[in-house]
Amino acid sequence: MGLSLVALFLLPAWLNGFPWVMDDSIAYSGQGVNWMRAKTAAVLVAPLHGLIGYWALPVFNAVVNAAAWLLLIRSFDLRGYWLILPLAVLALQPLYTSAVLVDSWFFAAVVFLIVSIRNKSPFLALSAGILFSGHASGLILASVLAMLVALLFGFRKAMMMPVLAIATTIGVSSFLDAKYFPETPSLGRTFLAARLFSVQPVLLREECERSDAVVLCDAASLIERIRERPENAGRRDFFWDLMRAFPDRFELAAFERDHAWPIIRAAITQMPLETADIILRDFLSFYGTGTRLDFIARLNEPMPEAFPNSWQAQGIWQSDANLAGLTGLRWGLYASLAVALMVGWRGTSDENGRWLFILLLICLANDSLFAVVSGPPDRYHHRILPLIAAATCLLVLARQRRDAATAAQWK
Repeated sequence: MGLSLVALFLLPAWLNGFPWVMDDSIAYSGQGVNWMRAKTAAVLVAPLHGLIGYWALPVFNAVVNAAAWLLLIRSFDLRGYWLILPLAVLALQPLYTSAVLVDSWFFAAVVFLIVSIRNKSPFLALSAGILFSGHASGLILASVLAMLVALLFGFRKAMMMPVLAIATTIGVSSFLDAKYFPETPSLGRTFLAARLFSVQPVLLREECERSDAVVLCDAASLIERIRERPENAGRRDFFWDLMRAFPDRFELAAFERDHAWPIIRAAITQMPLETADIILRDFLSFYGTGTRLDFIARLNEPMPEAFPNSWQAQGIWQSDANLAGLTGLRWGLYASLAVALMVGWRGTSDENGRWLFILLLICLANDSLFAVVSGPPDRYHHRILPLIAAATCLLVLARQRRDAATAAQWK
């Protein structure tokens, strides 16, 4: 089963002829550490990158995600593990494990932490903490998971393994931040401010007038022009365009220090209804009928020689037909969960029912967090789809056990 999962998780990259990549992928590839991104992946797969290049992180992703499924099978006695392969496909899991990204780590981190709590395994808790440190959202969502465990299972169960995982996340992130680019600031407020001014450029113009930073007025004018282009529909990250358009004038460190918080405060105090509407629409867009991927054909980052010959470079994931197919898979997963809830919930044990509740709530917590701090892209929602697949498996298991018990009674 493990080899089948690894093969499935690497299949899209093999078919593509190269791992799936986006403009941020170089920061996670192991080629070097980037000051703007979490540094765990770059450091962790650096030795492997020296051997197999951009394939390093996809191979790591595939092995870690396969291990997570195997742990879930063993911990919850998932006898119907044959169901995992099609559900993983519906969850788009192979696409993201085949990518030079850390979004697929979230599933493994959550599973490792849950199994560490059930089995009292410090090793799995440490592993979960390392994986959570791979993205800036990891600490927040690990803390949410710990609180959910405390609420549903009691504080004693939440005190050991979740605390160890959270401490590991903090420790790894702090160590790497101190070792690499210690003088650079965090951009947490910038990302939130950017998702707001990308929709309401007037926020930049008002901050320009308040601070006399003329570049912000120019930035507002630029965003007002480019946001009307069809290819930019739904984008919430125009600060990348500002960096490229004004390389000597728009400095992220200065923006984070001087302008990000005033923009956030203005959005909350001066236009609270508009801001709430943006957040709500972005949250609902995750579950909508459209799907957008970041695997575009033309990238700003330099890529190895194999990339131009890949499916991605030919624009395969920008066609309406393929995106509609991915939407169909995603909706198939939602439908599978709905059916599993209807037929399996009554047969679920009390403990498994609480774990199911935690899985579904952590999915909502993830989507709520990203609806607030970034909005699209869709990959922030896609990373929780394997957790929905896991919940579906647990519900199907409950139905199987109930049917087996009924059959035994008849005998």
